[in-house]
Amino acid sequence: MKPHTFWKQLQHRRCSTQGLTLVETLIAVVVAGIVIGGAGYGLAAITAANRTEDARTERRMEMSRALEFISDEVKSARGIARDPAGELTVQSPSFSLPSGAQLLMVVNTPRASESIVYYLAPPPTNSVWQGPQVLYRWGPAFDAAGNYSNSTTPTAWTGRPLLDLVANTPGAATCDTTNQTQIPANSANRRGFFICLDTDGDTQQGRLASLQLSSTFNRVIGGNERLNLNTQAFARNSSSGSGGGGLPPGLLNPSNNGDLTPPDDVSLRFQVLGGAIQCGTRDVPVTTDLYLTAPGATTATKVTLNPNSPLNQPPGTVERVRVESIARLSSVSCGSNFTISTGPGRPNSNNFRVLKNGDSVPNFVPYNNQASLDTFLRPILGADGRVRIRDNQVIYLFELGTTNTGSAAFDMQDNVVLVTVNPEQTQP
Repeated sequence: MKPHTFWKQLQHRRCSTQGLTLVETLIAVVVAGIVIGGAGYGLAAITAANRTEDARTERRMEMSRALEFISDEVKSARGIARDPAGELTVQSPSFSLPSGAQLLMVVNTPRASESIVYYLAPPPTNSVWQGPQVLYRWGPAFDAAGNYSNSTTPTAWTGRPLLDLVANTPGAATCDTTNQTQIPANSANRRGFFICLDTDGDTQQGRLASLQLSSTFNRVIGGNERLNLNTQAFARNSSSGSGGGGLPPGLLNPSNNGDLTPPDDVSLRFQVLGGAIQCGTRDVPVTTDLYLTAPGATTATKVTLNPNSPLNQPPGTVERVRVESIARLSSVSCGSNFTISTGPGRPNSNNFRVLKNGDSVPNFVPYNNQASLDTFLRPILGADGRVRIRDNQVIYLFELGTTNTGSAAFDMQDNVVLVTVNPEQTQP
């Protein structure tokens, strides 16, 4: 073969085996990108959907556990307060509602010395709990067996988070206002947890409750999602009384004429509920003094109650308490002060009464259009007009205007004092 012929064939072969053109390469890159991008998006979407479903399932389980916990606690209770704010100071005097919190449930249980409280509040700053609202429970703690471990020491109870991510607004469910009491009463104040309490003739508390819970969680794609759950709970404990463990034997011995003689294993809490006495058109200041006798002491120490702040007396610090109420008439230029005191040999014992759970409220007409006695007792009155307090509480009523029981001024509502007894030893 001639040399020039060989070189021509070689050049022809080189042209026939050349690579893709630039256009072909670009088309291949675009097609591959579309295929890989589509596959990647599909994989990401599947992963996001799986993560969202996992989050939804976990949130629903947490909501279900919270509702189941509340339902179990209600089942062993006597009832739920229809007016939580109105009964809080009597049924749970050791509890203080945190600032910005919404009170929802006061659960009257016979297994603890005070009622259990549920409320909503924003999570604390820098907390692991997420908002907008957190559902809290204030009540006794639990031991390893699931029983209350400190049921008789409410001063040791703390508000513990039960569920976070509770919505700021309620779900679509509503209460039947004809047959149910809605808590909170104002629909505009409802948040992600509210209660529909069946009407059963008891104006103080109800037993059948519909618990409405609404929560949110973050989806991986698409923002927040709301979940709504509800359940019903029935307070099954129908035993008499209102819980609290009862009064210790001998605390109110009739021979003591109203004095308290507590054993050394109980604490005492004293609280002024209210009262009204006038001289003409002038309101008369009233003072409540406690004379506390320590174990082994021969003299008592006087402590004046602050009408705006309860007084707690630890166990083992007193063996006798005398309750004294004074109308400060001299401060409004209406004569000498008027004093009524409990205790043996004290005069005018008709001028005070001691009421326990189930007692009838004395039917006195208030003098000079003053507030009636049931005005101060309304938070603790049952539908039958009887006192509905816990079994470990007593109420003192004082008449401070006259000793004449036939007088129109004798109305037994000049001073109303509540005493709560909390046994400190753990009950079996």
